[in-house]
Amino acid sequence: MTHISPIYTELTECQDCYKCIRQCPVKAIRVEDGHAMVVPELCILCGHCVIHCPAKAKHVRDDVPKTKQLFNLKSRVIVSLAPSFASEFPEFSVEEMIFSLKQLGFWAVSETAIGADLVSQNIAKELDALQATGGKQKLFISSACPASVEYIKQYRPSFAPYITETSSPLHAHARYLKEIYGDDVGIVFIGPCIAKKREADVWNIIDSALTFNDLRQWFKKEGLLKKPSTPLDKTKEDFIPFRAGQGSIYPIGGGMIDSLKTYKKLENIRSLSFTGIEQIRESLEGLHNESLKAPLFLELLACEGGCVNGPGTRKGSSLALKTLRVNEYAFTAADRLPETVFETERDLSGSLPIEKKEKTKHSEEDIRHALRSVGKYTREDELNCASCGYDTCRLFAEAMLDDRAEKTMCVSYMRKLAQKKANGLIRAIPGGVVIANADLKIIECNTQFASLIGPDIELMFEAKPGLEGVDLQRIIPFGKYLSDVMTRSGPDRIEKEVVFGKKIFHISVFVIEKESVAGAVIEDVTSPQIQKHRIVKQAKKVIDKNLQVVQKIAFLLGENAAESESILNSIINSFSEDEEEL
Repeated sequence: MTHISPIYTELTECQDCYKCIRQCPVKAIRVEDGHAMVVPELCILCGHCVIHCPAKAKHVRDDVPKTKQLFNLKSRVIVSLAPSFASEFPEFSVEEMIFSLKQLGFWAVSETAIGADLVSQNIAKELDALQATGGKQKLFISSACPASVEYIKQYRPSFAPYITETSSPLHAHARYLKEIYGDDVGIVFIGPCIAKKREADVWNIIDSALTFNDLRQWFKKEGLLKKPSTPLDKTKEDFIPFRAGQGSIYPIGGGMIDSLKTYKKLENIRSLSFTGIEQIRESLEGLHNESLKAPLFLELLACEGGCVNGPGTRKGSSLALKTLRVNEYAFTAADRLPETVFETERDLSGSLPIEKKEKTKHSEEDIRHALRSVGKYTREDELNCASCGYDTCRLFAEAMLDDRAEKTMCVSYMRKLAQKKANGLIRAIPGGVVIANADLKIIECNTQFASLIGPDIELMFEAKPGLEGVDLQRIIPFGKYLSDVMTRSGPDRIEKEVVFGKKIFHISVFVIEKESVAGAVIEDVTSPQIQKHRIVKQAKKVIDKNLQVVQKIAFLLGENAAESESILNSIINSFSEDEEEL
């Protein structure tokens, strides 16, 4: 069965900011025509792009319709509820949460934490056995977090053999529910995790996965966000088949380790917990199984602070409060599941299977060619500003070669391109052009401007093309007009004729950015060429302005009108021919 990726981009909302690329720890984003889209086969479903997209263009697949359809296909549908519901819905008591879920159409509610307890007991037993045999393997990595498992198998494959081949808590819980209630029951996970949607896609035993955000929207539509008006019977509104043990503490960093220790003391086995992909990346750097003197168990959670801070939760709540609420909820649970649960031998194997996508290796020449295409010819040109979303220019070049990035993503390239276009236009303008900032320091000017001002400025221009940084007020007396258009209340344009030595300049001053940048186009009206051009222009203006009137009163003027027009046209043609010759 083909599944739509759990994360997708609404193209009309994407604003070309590339923040999702900057936030994605594995750069699983492809940019096409300016739109940033998730690459499903590279995505680990950490949800960073969803959380950090300023335009809210990244969306999580809504599986509520699929869940509602399940009610028609199955007579009994059970919720596998993540224990972090205690931090996400503090306004609900356990009974109120179960009652509200049943109001939606679910038959019963069970704790995913039961699966966590099963996993803890199984891993504790395996670690204890491995320690007793003194095996060569010293490093053990938890398989509880699907996003972490996917990250390691896809991007740190050398560590993949050390992932414990034990089901995730959700997978273990789903198996246990089927064992007790039969294969015909439907199972829907509800929790803080987007990656659980992929688990539901991969393991057919899980019918659907919803985030807490999905549930909140569903509650809102059904009017179930308010508390029930009458007290609830705890015996009717309780978890099936029983409350979980300390598996309830899995959603916070170190929770899995604490749960393991309730089943085995794990003496001489060291354990560490890391949350967040960046922390996981750093924790694995330089770590080798062979260099460990004693067994080490790593609990890895992809979300910073643990599952309580997952991408499917409300943002803006205190992480400390979330952690405390889960701690308090777990405190009300027993340490372990009933011993009778472990009397039955059951298969708890199977970490999330990942089809690793091999990364294309690009030659140094290909990378250099890609860098040159964005104007980076030397190492000094590689600014590594990360505005494109990639940490270095070389990584950006590789992304271009992989068709995951476009040249227009490089800010320095686009700035240089815009500058070249602007410079080309400035050079092509026949008059003198100067652009200055609010301090009247020159930003750019053309050769014609230097020629108009005088020989000294021409020499200066030859030494420093563009005259960037030169004080405009020291070389021309009319710089104040540029200041005038830059003031917030000033005009956007000023047309003036000023005397400059033996010349008369016509200046057109215009604002480019208020209080920041202005420009001026300067013509020497004493130049014969300019004089002729201005006469031609004025003559055309006379004809355009008066032709209709001439036509209306032609019967009064007779041949005189036609003669006047003929004279004006002859002036225009004469000067136009002179201009063409020049």
